[in-house]
Amino acid sequence: MTEQSIITADYKAIVTRDFIDQWLDHEAARGQAKTTLETYRRGFDRFIDWLGIEGITAPTVRDISRFKGALADRYAVQSVNVTLSAVRSFYRYLVSIEAIPSNPTANISGVKRPKSRRHKRSALTAAEVRAVLDRPDPGTVAGIRDLAIIVLMAYCGLRTVEVQRLDLDSLGTEGERMVLYVQGKGHTEADAVAVIPRDQERVIRSWLAERHQLGERSSALFVSLSPRSKGGRLSTRAIRDIVTGYFEQAGVTNGNKTTHSLRHTAITQVIKQGATLMQAQALARHENPDTTTGYIHEINRVENPPEDLI
Repeated sequence: MTEQSIITADYKAIVTRDFIDQWLDHEAARGQAKTTLETYRRGFDRFIDWLGIEGITAPTVRDISRFKGALADRYAVQSVNVTLSAVRSFYRYLVSIEAIPSNPTANISGVKRPKSRRHKRSALTAAEVRAVLDRPDPGTVAGIRDLAIIVLMAYCGLRTVEVQRLDLDSLGTEGERMVLYVQGKGHTEADAVAVIPRDQERVIRSWLAERHQLGERSSALFVSLSPRSKGGRLSTRAIRDIVTGYFEQAGVTNGNKTTHSLRHTAITQVIKQGATLMQAQALARHENPDTTTGYIHEINRVENPPEDLI
């Protein structure tokens, strides 16, 4: 029996690289985003490592439950649930091709998130945002690029992965405004629009001028300037390192203030400036308005506390 043969209930050989590649190819054909597939592969590697340590070749429902518990002891809730999602997807695929008779993950649920009503990441103050924006050196190519990245996060509320996915042709114009066509988290195409503030368009155009001088090795809007990967698309890790480096230079060192805090700040600021729920939801690109409403409640709780009515 070869590695790609359909196997029976004694599926001791199913966790092979061939089956994993087939499964990921299947998920790609279904439209899963590349970043999702990469996350799936990393999560499934954890599962393979655990099986090896435990000496398990044919995992049962009980084994999967034990694996879930082992994850929960070591990783954050989101990491646990993404890993379990990958494992469930893999076994669903094996059942669909009749490689196994039943799915041992069918009744395995994810880990529930703590019922916290507040965001774990703090927004930056207006002074902190200004301090961070002042750090990139406008006299260098890297500084021009980095300022453009920070502007898109702080003024348009882009997530790190959304910045990383941007291509040169993600920029366009509608009416008299410069806009970005954004591929959001969990989406397979750029189906959302972000409008760049008029007084920040010059920042983006300055980077476009520098980007043009770098050639067209990559279609990416934001590219690496390091000798080893010059012209290649910046990774999400590189973007986080760039932004947090400027945080440190600006003295923004609170552990709750991360790269994602720039997005949190953008949403918070438009609400404080009187944006309607629909306007705030449009900027945040939240599919569910309840998510945006959570920001409004959080702001009102502190700025308009009922305690002051006593």
